[in-house]
Amino acid sequence: MRCRGFASLVSFISISIILVCFIVVYTFPLPIYNRAFADGLSQEQISASMGSRKADLLIKTIPTVVTTETIQASKQKPTIEFRLFDSNTNKSFSHVNYFITIDKNGKVLLSDWFHSHNGDLGLQVDPVNTSKVELIGEHEPLVGGYLGSLDKPVIAEGPIFVNGGLYHFTVRVGTVDCDTCILPAEQQHLYDSSLSIGSVLNRQVTLNDRQVPVKVISYYDKLKNFTFDNKTMQMQFTMPFNWNLKRINSTNMFVHQEVYVPKSNAFTSNGSFTGKVNGIDVTKQIVVDNSNPGRDIIHVMLPKDNVLKIADQVNRNERMVNDSAGPIMSFELQPGQMSHATTSGNMSMSMGSMGSMGSMSTGSSSK
Repeated sequence: MRCRGFASLVSFISISIILVCFIVVYTFPLPIYNRAFADGLSQEQISASMGSRKADLLIKTIPTVVTTETIQASKQKPTIEFRLFDSNTNKSFSHVNYFITIDKNGKVLLSDWFHSHNGDLGLQVDPVNTSKVELIGEHEPLVGGYLGSLDKPVIAEGPIFVNGGLYHFTVRVGTVDCDTCILPAEQQHLYDSSLSIGSVLNRQVTLNDRQVPVKVISYYDKLKNFTFDNKTMQMQFTMPFNWNLKRINSTNMFVHQEVYVPKSNAFTSNGSFTGKVNGIDVTKQIVVDNSNPGRDIIHVMLPKDNVLKIADQVNRNERMVNDSAGPIMSFELQPGQMSHATTSGNMSMSMGSMGSMGSMSTGSSSK
């Protein structure tokens, strides 16, 4: 009996010491030696290393296309997946503790510990316009984080995804391989990412004395300042954008705007379009989805290399445009000449926010 009692006491003391160490390590801020960045998609894979292993973090929304319209009209409750895995083997790390912070425009919406036994964490967002986020889920009994998986996600009810635009995520990994296997400080990576929720803007424009509905979706940030000149057929809109070259260089980035316009009117009759961003020609980055018999979808797509080229000109040639809230990215769209070169068939894109784009024609090469 004494031996059993002594063994139980030793076991209790050992577990207590582990828990105290765990609490101390998690309570005090740790130096972060490695940071990984991404910005502006519905899915990100951020690369890092953990000792001899690759430690990539996948963050994505399920479904891939989430907009303010789908949330409001369909009562959509998207799930955010966090998966830490070795990209050399595609094997998930097990027993991962994630410290996840979500903020928008500098306001922290969520900041807490989460645990996934198989490394694949699900966080289901229930967008509600409240003052704070309420987390609903089981707690991991040893380390105390919210326990979740894709099959049984933690529920976050509150103002996440209520508004369109960029949501900023920082994720710190505290443990892997076992619930109390606390990583050394230099291996506790801080992953930095931003996911996009489509910001939908619906407007009516006048074409040939007829009101025509136009819908613009931004998969980067909230749209504003929409105007349409029915004499020049020029459509304009803007969104906030930080043109700092160092910031753009340090992130993965994809700026994507969609403009939905009914067919058979003066704006869409040529089937091609010219475009500018802050006065710089981006016509080659315009793709038209004409697969729907009733409407065209005009895609303005700016991968990171294009954004960098534009940012360089914006910063060098004083093309910086500001509104009352700060620097913006301004878009101009007009009908082009009749397109001579078209690309038919399906265009496969790796960006989750692109959705199915059907048959495409390129923007007019005329300026």
